[in-house]
Amino acid sequence: MLVVQGLAVVLVGGCTSEAAPPPAVTRGGYDAAVVSATTSENTVPPETLPEVTAPPGFTLVWRDEFTGDELDDTKWNIEHSTFGDGGNTLHCYVPEAVSVEGGVLVLTGTDRQETCPNGSTRAFTSGMVHSRGLAAFRTGWFEMRARVPEGRGLWPAIWMSPDNGVYGPWPASGEIDLMELRGDRTHTARVNMHYLDSTGRRAQSPHDVRAAAGSGFSDRFHTFALRWERGRMVFMVDGLEVHRVENWSSSVGLDDAPFDREFFFRLNLAIGGNYPGSPDDSTPWPARFEIDYVRVFEPL
Repeated sequence: MLVVQGLAVVLVGGCTSEAAPPPAVTRGGYDAAVVSATTSENTVPPETLPEVTAPPGFTLVWRDEFTGDELDDTKWNIEHSTFGDGGNTLHCYVPEAVSVEGGVLVLTGTDRQETCPNGSTRAFTSGMVHSRGLAAFRTGWFEMRARVPEGRGLWPAIWMSPDNGVYGPWPASGEIDLMELRGDRTHTARVNMHYLDSTGRRAQSPHDVRAAAGSGFSDRFHTFALRWERGRMVFMVDGLEVHRVENWSSSVGLDDAPFDREFFFRLNLAIGGNYPGSPDDSTPWPARFEIDYVRVFEPL
């Protein structure tokens, strides 16, 4: 059941919607499919991946199930910087904060002091990966399954950035947020788009989604998805449509600009900054942002 309260959408655990298209099959409740089978004793053993049912009218074209014990560097780059300074964040992203454990990608935040590549010293370290230069997409169905950490000053996010900022610096070339939230408000997640409106001013289309008691975004894994079509963005949580943006108008181009270009993935756990505020003595360390999978489907 989907309950609308003001501008927020409440997700009640265990409910379904006949109007919502069925989500892709998530971890659990599937039969394993063995791919990349080999016959030589000297080749790499076959990888066991979950069988995935694509949404109707779509086909699976790209995925990472985070199997094995290390990140696939053909799909992801690991950030090592103070990325996020524009929002006054307090972390340094470091490679050792990124790990693959038990079938999930883990981005770990700590209250450890670190000297960053730009020479600045930060009070916190954390993890970020992105697919720029490795995987970028224009339109399709994008789905991730994740569990966020809880704690003041934590800022987990799943988002997409333009592969080539042909329309200019942020937000002219666009940004798509499949999920972001404040660590001290883990029952409320935000989906959003950023761009310039027809007058050249910064524009966004935020919408908050609330989870039912006991089913918060830190309590268990939830799926976050985007169905991106020309002139339409449909955001979904746990298979339910929660927000739709259509027929936006931008000063940088015609039709659906700036969302007429390829975008890549960013997965990160920021610490501090204007959005979540600073950590305090109540913030638990280490903080773990866990991503179960990332899947991309394209229309048939």
